[in-house]
Amino acid sequence: MINNPTLKFRAAFAASALLSLAAEISGQNRPGGTAVPPDPSMFESVWLYAGILAVAGLVGVLFYRRRKEKDAAAKPAVRLANKEFKLTYKEPPREAAKPKQLPIKQSEPVKPAAPLKFADLPISGFTKLSQTNTFPHLPDSADTELLKAIELTNEESDADLTARTQALNLLSTFKTKNSVFAICQIALYDLSTKLRADAVTVLSEMAHESVFETIVTACADPTREVRAAAARALSRITFDRGQAWARIVESDDLPRMRHAARCATDCDLVKRSFDRLVHPDRATAYEAFVLTALLIRSGETEPIFRTLTEQRDENVRLALLHVLQAVEHENTFEGLSSLLSTHELPQNIAAKLNEVRSSLQITYA
Repeated sequence: MINNPTLKFRAAFAASALLSLAAEISGQNRPGGTAVPPDPSMFESVWLYAGILAVAGLVGVLFYRRRKEKDAAAKPAVRLANKEFKLTYKEPPREAAKPKQLPIKQSEPVKPAAPLKFADLPISGFTKLSQTNTFPHLPDSADTELLKAIELTNEESDADLTARTQALNLLSTFKTKNSVFAICQIALYDLSTKLRADAVTVLSEMAHESVFETIVTACADPTREVRAAAARALSRITFDRGQAWARIVESDDLPRMRHAARCATDCDLVKRSFDRLVHPDRATAYEAFVLTALLIRSGETEPIFRTLTEQRDENVRLALLHVLQAVEHENTFEGLSSLLSTHELPQNIAAKLNEVRSSLQITYA
């Protein structure tokens, strides 16, 4: 059945046209007033076949139109389904193409570097203290403002903290002998912890060799704030610290040497310097060499002998014995003898210790 009214109308119109055409042709074949001859067989008529072809063509057209309408009716549903699919479906992100990994060749395990032998270390080449270089001395100043600031920083001055702080700020603008001396007095003796710490910082900024011993002394200050400031100052100074330690030894001033050695011991500078004796950097090793020499010359040898018995690093022990042999001081003979008789030492350490002891015995016999 054809449900479309338009198609029904067109089909009826085509059928009516065919029937009218057939009747018109039939009437033309009949002459008026004459008897109609008998019709031939229907199967011999051309029009029969033409009508069949026309009806078949009409049916084909109707069938094609009906199929097309069905397809058109089904497309919106398909489009809707596709639209809903696109709204709800998210394409998963594409993974980046992974580079093709080449097979890793199994390499041999890296062997740790063998520790340096004592003979290969810079310390083994130090046989004496090098002569220190000279440095320019600071001039004095008679500036009125400077002298007033120095007066405010005297121990006997009753100036309050604010006045002393202002005086320190003024002193820091002068790089003279008397200004540096006044700042050193603040760093060592002022009652204010903060002011002492600030003074130590100012000294490090002076970058002059004359401030070295005051900074070392401040490293042993009873307050943590000042010790921390002194440690920072010691790491900031730009002049040669090995030369600075050597100047103290060269002074041959026993109280001065002993004071510097004890301060260095109290703030653990000595303990750290023993490990630096075997440092591969020559300047670092030389500073430790000179500081150890200061301990020997000042008679503060207890940290050396204690380390010889407790230290596990063989090179550190050999380095300490090497310094004892290079510096040669009679007050070390008794300590070495006691160490050799009361402690069981490794064979090579005992042999080196006995060598140093024999050398001292020959020198001071």
